[in-house]
Amino acid sequence: MFFKLPWFNKAKNDNYHDTQVLEMDFLVDEFEDAMSDIQDPLRTRLRAALIGCETPKDLWFLRGKLHNLISKHHCEQIARERVGRLDQKMQFFVAHHPDYDAEELPSGPMALLH
Repeated sequence: MFFKLPWFNKAKNDNYHDTQVLEMDFLVDEFEDAMSDIQDPLRTRLRAALIGCETPKDLWFLRGKLHNLISKHHCEQIARERVGRLDQKMQFFVAHHPDYDAEELPSGPMALLH
């Protein structure tokens, strides 16, 4: 009976209808938020690399380093959650921004960069 209710098994769909999401700075801030509670020299280097990012594709290739940093200081699950949130926002950004195309972001598995 309960499985027929309209809200049962309804997939959660995160929609970011805020115009702020369409700014590249928003993505960089989200990247920073993902590692905000970590004190590590690698974080400083990662922040320096963020400054040089000009496109979502540049950010995409820093995800591996972000994942490694978070999993080093927390755990693999937290790293996947934070990087997953960032991925959703990046996908929304390229899908709705007039200057970027969704094909710019690789669709394959996350490449871990060392």
